[in-house]
Amino acid sequence: MEKYPLEKGTEALPLSYAPPQPKPAAASKAKWAVVIALILLSASAPSLLSHSHSHSHANSQTSHPSWRDATALAGYRAAYFETSAAESSDTAAAFPGRPHLPPHHHHKKPPTTKEREHTMLTVPTAESARNASHSFTAVAHIAGTEGDRLSALRVKSQWEELLGVPASGPDGNVFESGTTESREALMGKRKCSGKGGKGHRARKWGAIKKRWFKKLFGMRRRGHWGAPKKPTVWVDTYYPLLNYPVSHSLTLTPPGATSPSFVASLLEDEVPEDSTSKEGRFDVPTFHGLSKNGTASGQLVYAGRGNREEFQALVAAGVEIKGKIAIVQYGGTFRGLKVKNAGEFGALGCIVYTDPAEDGEMTAENGYEVYPDGPARQPSSVQRGSVQYLSMYPGDPLTPFTPAYKNATTRLPRDSTEINVPDIPSFPISFQDALPLLKSLNGKGVQMRDETKGPEWKEGGLGYLGVEYWSGPGEDIVEMVNIMDDKVTPIWNTMAVIPGRLSDEVVIVGNHNDAWTFGAGDPNSGTASVHEIVKALGVLLEQGWTPLRTIVLASWDAEEYGLIGSTEFGEDFGAWLKEKTVAYLNVDVSVAGTAYGIGASPSLADLFKDVSNVVPDPDQLNRTLLTKMVEEGGEDDDLVERSDELKIGPLGSGSDFTVFLQHLGIASVNVGYSRKRTDPVYHYHSIYDSAHWMDKFGDSTFNRHVAVSQVLGLATLRFADSLLLPINVTAYANELSYYVSKVRNLPSFTSATESTIQLSALDDAVALVQKAAAALDVEIADVEAALANPHKSCIHKTLKKVRSINKRLQQFEGGFITEEGLPQRPWYRSRAVAPGRYLGYGATTLPALTESLTLDHNTTEAKLEVGKLVDIFEGVAKGLKA
Repeated sequence: MEKYPLEKGTEALPLSYAPPQPKPAAASKAKWAVVIALILLSASAPSLLSHSHSHSHANSQTSHPSWRDATALAGYRAAYFETSAAESSDTAAAFPGRPHLPPHHHHKKPPTTKEREHTMLTVPTAESARNASHSFTAVAHIAGTEGDRLSALRVKSQWEELLGVPASGPDGNVFESGTTESREALMGKRKCSGKGGKGHRARKWGAIKKRWFKKLFGMRRRGHWGAPKKPTVWVDTYYPLLNYPVSHSLTLTPPGATSPSFVASLLEDEVPEDSTSKEGRFDVPTFHGLSKNGTASGQLVYAGRGNREEFQALVAAGVEIKGKIAIVQYGGTFRGLKVKNAGEFGALGCIVYTDPAEDGEMTAENGYEVYPDGPARQPSSVQRGSVQYLSMYPGDPLTPFTPAYKNATTRLPRDSTEINVPDIPSFPISFQDALPLLKSLNGKGVQMRDETKGPEWKEGGLGYLGVEYWSGPGEDIVEMVNIMDDKVTPIWNTMAVIPGRLSDEVVIVGNHNDAWTFGAGDPNSGTASVHEIVKALGVLLEQGWTPLRTIVLASWDAEEYGLIGSTEFGEDFGAWLKEKTVAYLNVDVSVAGTAYGIGASPSLADLFKDVSNVVPDPDQLNRTLLTKMVEEGGEDDDLVERSDELKIGPLGSGSDFTVFLQHLGIASVNVGYSRKRTDPVYHYHSIYDSAHWMDKFGDSTFNRHVAVSQVLGLATLRFADSLLLPINVTAYANELSYYVSKVRNLPSFTSATESTIQLSALDDAVALVQKAAAALDVEIADVEAALANPHKSCIHKTLKKVRSINKRLQQFEGGFITEEGLPQRPWYRSRAVAPGRYLGYGATTLPALTESLTLDHNTTEAKLEVGKLVDIFEGVAKGLKA
C-alpha cells in the first residue's frame, strides 16, 4: 500500500553556519600532551576502576544508575533536538547560537510527530485486519497444543516481516525460558564479563578515551546520534501445568432405574454455514481448564449463579447441598469461584451452563432467530474456560511467585492443598443439555426468586421452555465423569523489541494468542488489531524513525488457562520490569460487540481519552470514540454511580495486565469493544466464536478492529516519543478520594465503624498525595515552558528535570505495592486495586480495607489496614517530590 510520504527536498545549510576555525598551535600541542598521557595510562587505567565493579554481574538485571542517567539524558537530548528541528522550518532560529550541520546524506529524515500519528491512523486497514484475523481463526489453537505452537510461530513470522527482521524459520529464535538467550533477547547482552568485571572495566576505559578524543578533536558528527539497533523477534518457552480432556459424560437416572433417562451430548452442533464447526465440535471438547480429574454422582441442586450469597441462602432455606451435584449459571462471579463455592458448601461436583438470561434482548423467546440464521444464541453453544481460582493467584498453579522453567525445582505437588484449582470435578454444558436437568427439579425445594430486583427480573431465561428454577434437590441421580490428563506442558510467548534511544524506559503492548476454540473474538480480534499496530510501526521504522523509548511487543500464551504466559514472564523478569517499564497497554478482545470501553489505571485515563478523541467512531463517523463513550455511557455498576462526565473504570483481573498492575505495580490499560444487551449474542469460548460469526454478526466491516488498533497505536506512540511521560498522577490522587468514599458507602458502614477504624486519617493521607501531585504538576508546567522556549533556558538542566519527573511518574503506581501482599492472597500486592476475593474478574478498590469490612466483618483488621494505607499514601506523596 502507499506509505505516507515524507516532505521532499534537501535541507540547506543554516545561515548561521560557519566552518570551524583552526585552533592556535599552543592548543594543539596541549591536545597532543593529553592524548599521550591517555595512551600511557591506558594499560593500567582499567584497574583504577575495579573498586566499584569487582562483583560479578552474571545475574544482574539492572545497570549502574549514573550510567543509566547519562544514557537517558543523551537519548532525551537526541530526541529533543531531532524533534524540534523536524518541527521547525528554521533550525538556526529555533536554537540561536547552536551551529548545525545537515544530516548525513545516507540518513533518512525522520517523520515529525504529526506524520508519525498520521501513519498510525492510515496504515491499519480493514482488509489487512480481516486477513490477519482469518489467518489465526482457521484452526483451533488451545494452549500447549501443536495448533498453539504453530500459531505462536505464525505471529513470529508476521512480526519479522512487518518489522524488517530477517526470517528465522520455524526453529530459529525459539528459546527456553531462563537461558542466556532468552534473557539477552529482552534485556540485551551483559556489559561486563563476570569474574572481577575485567571486561566491563576495559570497555569503560575505552569509552572514556573515546569521549576525550571526541572532545579534543571535535570528532562528534552533529546531527548524528549513532545508528539505532534493529528490532528483534523471538519465542520464549515456559512449562506450566495444563490439562486436557480424555473422556467425559453426564447422565440423569431416575430412582431404581437401570439406565439413564437422559444422556447429555456435551457437543456443540455442526452449523453448515460455519465451516469450522464441523471439525470443531469433535476437535475442541467442552471442558474446564484445570478442572479436577474424577467422577461424582448424587442428587441435583440448582444454585443460581453460584455466588456465596446464593449458596448461603439455600442453606438458610434448609436446602441440603452436601453430597449433591450443583448446577449453576454462568454470569456474575468468575466460573472458577462458582466451583470453589460449590465445593466449600459440600457439593461433590459442579455443572456450569449458559442461560439465555445473560443474552439481553437477543433471545429466541423474543422472536430472534438463533445462530447462524439470526443474532440469538445457538442452543448447543458451550462456554469453555478455566476454573483456576484467579483471585487467589494467576499463572502456573504449581509455581506461584517463580517462573515455570523446564527444570523448575520448586513445583508444588498436583494434589497440594496450596494450589489454586478446584478439588471437585466440573465441566460446562449448553442450555440445550441443561434443560432436562433443570426441569427435573420443578416443584422440588424452593423456587429461586429475588424480590429486591423488581417484578420484571427473571431468575433465568428458560421459563418459556418449561424451566421453573427450583432449587431441588431432585430425586434423580446425576452422574458426571470428567477424566482429565494433567501434565506439565510447554507454552510459547512470542516477543519483539523495538529498541529506543532509552533502554531503561520501556512501554509494553500485549495481547494473547491462545484460544479455547478458533477465537475470532477472543483473542484474535485483539491479535488482528496488534498486527495492524506492528505494521504501522514497521512503516515508521522504514521512514527513519527511532522511538525515544524502547517498545516491547508481546503475544502471550495460555492466557485462557489463567493468564499463565504473561504471569510467568512477569515473575521471570520482575526486577527488570519494575525498574524499566513505564506502562503496559493491553488488548484482549478488540471486538465482541459495539460498546467501546476502557479500563485503566486512573493515571492513564486522560491519555486514552485524548487518543479516543482523535479516532472516529466507525459506526457513526461524525463523532469520535470519546464522544461515543460520553453519549452512550457504560453498564458497569461501579461506573453508573459516578457523577463525572466520562467513566473509565478500574482494572480487576481476567486478562494479561494483571501481573503488571497488581503484582509489579506498573500502570496498565485494557481497551476494546464489548457486547451490549441489544447486540448479537457473542458466543464466548464456543466453536461459534469463529470467522463466520465475526464476518456476519461481530464486525462485518472490520472497522472496529481498525479503530482499536488506532487508539492503542496512538497511545503507544505517545508513550514511546513524548519527552514527558503521559501519566497523570493528579487524576489518580483525586480518584483515591473516591475510593475512600466507596468504603464509607458500604451498606455495613456506620458512624461507629468510622470512629473505630479512624478512616479520617486516610482522608488526610490522600490530601498529602493530592498536594504532592499538584506540586509535580507545577514542575511539569515549568519544564514544558522551558522546552517550548529553549533559548530561555539551559536545555541540559531542563532535560535532567525531565528525567527526574519521568522517574517519579514511572514509579508512582509501584508506590501502592507491598511485598507481603493482600491478606489471604499474598501474590496480589497492590493495596489500591485488586480483583475481588469472591469476584474473580471484577475490581475491588482499597481491597484489603474493603474486604476486611465486607467479607471478614473485622473492624480490628480494618483499623490496622487504615494505618497501613496511611503509611503507603504518605510514601507515595514523598515519592512524588523531587
